[in-house]
Amino acid sequence: MAHTFFSEKGLLTEQAPSVIDTIIDLKGMYLIPPFGEAHNHAPESEADINIFIERYLADGIFYIKNPNSIPPLTNKIRDKINHPKSVDVVFANGGLTSTGGHPVTLYHYLKTTKYNEALGKFAGINMEGNAYYTIDSEIDLEKKWPQIIADSPAFIKTYLLYSEEFEKRKQDPTYEGKRGLNPKLISAIVKKAKSCGLSVTCHVETPYDLTTALRSGVSEINHMPGYQIRWEDGYKGSYYLLDKKTLRLMKKSNAHADLTYSLAETELNIKDSLRITEQWMIQKENIRNLKRNNIPVTIGCDSYNKTARREMEYLIKMNIYTTLELIKMWCENTPKAIFPKRNITSLKEGYEASFLVLNQNPLTDPAALFNIQLRVKQGVILW
Repeated sequence: MAHTFFSEKGLLTEQAPSVIDTIIDLKGMYLIPPFGEAHNHAPESEADINIFIERYLADGIFYIKNPNSIPPLTNKIRDKINHPKSVDVVFANGGLTSTGGHPVTLYHYLKTTKYNEALGKFAGINMEGNAYYTIDSEIDLEKKWPQIIADSPAFIKTYLLYSEEFEKRKQDPTYEGKRGLNPKLISAIVKKAKSCGLSVTCHVETPYDLTTALRSGVSEINHMPGYQIRWEDGYKGSYYLLDKKTLRLMKKSNAHADLTYSLAETELNIKDSLRITEQWMIQKENIRNLKRNNIPVTIGCDSYNKTARREMEYLIKMNIYTTLELIKMWCENTPKAIFPKRNITSLKEGYEASFLVLNQNPLTDPAALFNIQLRVKQGVILW
């Protein structure tokens, strides 16, 4: 359908301004809103920041949610992001976990790798109080909350890992990095966050983690059960299946699911073909049930050197959602989950003049989503 829009002060309008400096004829082309990345930990630092920005914009991703980051690093890139010629990013800052929980051991490991170069002059900082906060009691929560809020997080990140076994795991060094918060603390964290106008997202591994997070009022689930299966710890794929009770609770809570199921191919490096098949089938069954229950899904990959495009490709290959459903997840659900108060995700009066131009109809050929001809952000023509 033919339509004429103008961009004035970065917003779409049907009213012609007094001066028109550029005219773009998009006859025969297809316009869609920009994409979002619901879960990634890049960009985070000055290291390769321009490469990350270009990579996201190339894939049509304008909006990013980073659910665990280090404030001293992210503060150094503030001038590089959140403007019309770059990506828009929100940060959770350090996540809340238990002593010896995830991601405590992960950051200790990262400091022995090239990640230490990204830290630069901050290589010597304490990870506690920056990359994460260990909260083992409500006393810890009260004591550390002022510092958590002082860094102005956009939202709060929490961790639950096999919380049905919290008592078993909390003192056992075998489970370092494979545990999270005491599940009894999640409600108190959510209450504090909401009193500050902040939402809470939660890393989960199992259906028990998921139900605990939902009952506590968490609004976003990072990962869904089945994104990884701990065969090495004696678990079977069926342990990660979502039952009807859990699905009903999720639907009632209106929390959205950030699947990150593509991690099975990008990061987990599963070599056993039988395990690959088992995980694929568990994931497909969980997704079918999410779809049957109309549970909102957002698109994120949680793979540092990739973008949400990888998760979208994975979901297309699964062939459960229609192409239109997937496009709406990427263009609408995900950006709204990242910036709920902004007028984005629609091409209409008063909304931000941000869109992608495709030369083919993505409804008939999903590959068109990855062949972007033009990117416009808040009225600025990128390329």
